[in-house]
Amino acid sequence: MKLSKTFANLTLLFVTVLWGSTYIFNKMVVNAGMQSGTINAVRGAMCVLGGVVLFHRQLRRMTRFDLKVGLAVGLVNFCGYYLRTLGLRQTTPAKSSFITVTYVILTPLLLWLFWHERPQKKIILAIPLSLAGMAVLTGITSTHWTLQQGDLITFLSAFFWALQIIIFAKYASRASSPWVIICLIGVVQVICGTPLALLTERQTFAAVHWVQALIPLAIIAIVITYAARGLQIYAQKYTDATSASLILMTESFFATVTSIICGYDQLSINLVIGGGLILLGNLIMQVTWSQHLHPNQANSQ
Repeated sequence: MKLSKTFANLTLLFVTVLWGSTYIFNKMVVNAGMQSGTINAVRGAMCVLGGVVLFHRQLRRMTRFDLKVGLAVGLVNFCGYYLRTLGLRQTTPAKSSFITVTYVILTPLLLWLFWHERPQKKIILAIPLSLAGMAVLTGITSTHWTLQQGDLITFLSAFFWALQIIIFAKYASRASSPWVIICLIGVVQVICGTPLALLTERQTFAAVHWVQALIPLAIIAIVITYAARGLQIYAQKYTDATSASLILMTESFFATVTSIICGYDQLSINLVIGGGLILLGNLIMQVTWSQHLHPNQANSQ
């Protein structure tokens, strides 16, 4: 079914709400006592099971290129997800979502450092805005120049999300099916998470409230991963990249609203100003300003 651009954008907005909700579900899993290695292993197993049931035909046509890319992006995804869930133990969903979204700024920096692709000049303005936003959001003041451990760990995870974006753009787009890549990401989660859980987290198993942990984890691993990703891939065919990126960037906004409603965060001036500065920095990176300042020239190219 072909979508209008308006309906495609509304679909992406719904996808963004789903992505934003994952921070709350992750916090529920963490609060249920499940450790990061175990979370990755169980999430990966659920993801693989769902993929085998839903996309077994695509998996049969998996190529060697699919395998290489899937394992590579799976390792990056594991590191990013492990660090983010680890950081959530010492920070809130709202702060986690705003800090995570700095991957938009980090992506061109990594492309510059490792792929020698010169970033656009607008990054000179975007980086200070994002850093200032993080300083306000995390409570760094003139008398308290320390970054909370959970916030720092979350920021480190953003580097891996930036790297994942690069791998998706440069390599995963040539895979035989996106569902194969998602299933392989789940395989790596199991391979990396299981020994980590058994070796370092076994003593915590008895303290886990498994029902409270498994329900939100299943929602993340199966419903959101496959439904949201599928809707995103389908809807982006019928809208432009700028509109899609600007809509998806509001993930942190919906994560914050959901977190406040659920009682994990309180609406504060630091949250509004810090999050606003980070979003402004990302907005500068997302928009192609020449198309807005010189629309006739942009359309003629």
